[in-house]
Amino acid sequence: MMNERKRNSLQVMVLIQLVLFLQFKSTESASTIALPGCQDSCGGIPIPYPFGIGPNCSLSKDFNVTCDPTYSNGTPTPYLHGYFPILNISLSLGQARVGGLVFSQCYNTTTKKEDHTSWRWNFGQRLWYNTEKNKFTIIGCNTLAYLQLDLRDHSTVGCLSSCDSLEILSKYGSCSGIGCCQTAIPKETSGVTVWFHERNNHSEVYNFSRCSYAMVVEEAAFMFQTSYITTNKLSALVATNVAQLPLYESQSLPVLVNWVIENTACDIARTKKSSYACRSNHSICLAVDDRGYICNCSEGFEGNPYLDGGCQDIDECANRNPCSTPAKCHNLEGGYRCSCPFGSRSNHNNPTECDLNIALPIGIAAGIVAVLFLGIVIYVLLERRNLSKVNEKYFQQHGGWILLEKIKLNQGFGFTIFTKQQVEQATNNFDSSNILGQGNKESNLEETEILLGDRSHNDIEIVDTGYYFNIDKEAEESIAIGR
Repeated sequence: MMNERKRNSLQVMVLIQLVLFLQFKSTESASTIALPGCQDSCGGIPIPYPFGIGPNCSLSKDFNVTCDPTYSNGTPTPYLHGYFPILNISLSLGQARVGGLVFSQCYNTTTKKEDHTSWRWNFGQRLWYNTEKNKFTIIGCNTLAYLQLDLRDHSTVGCLSSCDSLEILSKYGSCSGIGCCQTAIPKETSGVTVWFHERNNHSEVYNFSRCSYAMVVEEAAFMFQTSYITTNKLSALVATNVAQLPLYESQSLPVLVNWVIENTACDIARTKKSSYACRSNHSICLAVDDRGYICNCSEGFEGNPYLDGGCQDIDECANRNPCSTPAKCHNLEGGYRCSCPFGSRSNHNNPTECDLNIALPIGIAAGIVAVLFLGIVIYVLLERRNLSKVNEKYFQQHGGWILLEKIKLNQGFGFTIFTKQQVEQATNNFDSSNILGQGNKESNLEETEILLGDRSHNDIEIVDTGYYFNIDKEAEESIAIGR
């Protein structure tokens, strides 16, 4: 009984150790995105390194992220630089999508003046607005707003929107100048200041358009609505001061921000081993315009190239079978291979597809023909060999070389060819009385060379020489007899 308890306890311990080992291996194989010991997400949004939450978790202060656990009905929300709600971060593109800032100018019916918000924000040297996908956008009637790019030289871009009545707004309202205006942002815009021209006010249109709005927004994510003018939809997105920035809902108006690791070219960065950010063995350095570089995983790998071992092999066969039927997919480190079944071959233009291997059936057919031809040749050669043996046999039986010598010796003499039937007729069907030397012994053989046959031995004898050869009764043989 005691031994059984010990055995059960030992089995339980072994099972526990096995479970812990499998959990460890699973954790070890999982791809990590943040530095060890650092929080890797906030509110379900992944925060990959070089961004980081908390002290010593980001590459630099430009990538600092704060996680507010109380924002948006208790759901934690990550903020870039403490102010911009993070919607997502792309390591491969070097981009972050964040909630944009909305500035406003509203007509105050009491003071008969415009109340507006205006202040400047600068992302720094490593982050800047994506000038290809973002647009400077203003919404409102009789509105002129400016986007100042640099406080030192006062470089600005502006946009004008007008609409004299609600009917015109409802009928023609669009981001082409009626109710809304959009314009491009100059390259390398890291910081902006937005303000409204004071001469344009809403005193004449405040009954349907009391406020105007200006923002930098991702063009593809923005769709103009006349309700933005006629209602207070955008009012909740306006921050009247920096302290209020984390308190407004801005995820509906995103803006794309580009970033680089360092303002250094790849060839120079690689020489600085201590600061070179592409840490994974399967990572590459990518130049971003003239701003610096980012890191990507090599082709066939995925993960975080900024961490040691961060890039893991992609199992293309398991995730998405790239091989077309009937090809079979084989995963390789950093890639895959498609193999084709018997009777087909890989398409030269598209290795993921298989084509009918026409050369194979042709080759098989040619091989069969070759084998048949060889067999026929061998058969003919064997038959010729057998025929030669038969000819040699009959040649020897019918006189052979002796007959040939006889013919040579008797050159100039004629020879008559007798068939079997002629011999039978001449010998009275091989009558024994016609056997030479058995009957009329006075026959003069030298003068006539009479041909007699022995029916029992199938022999014909040339008396004057004593030579003889056999005749096969079953064949239509011919024989030459000299006379």
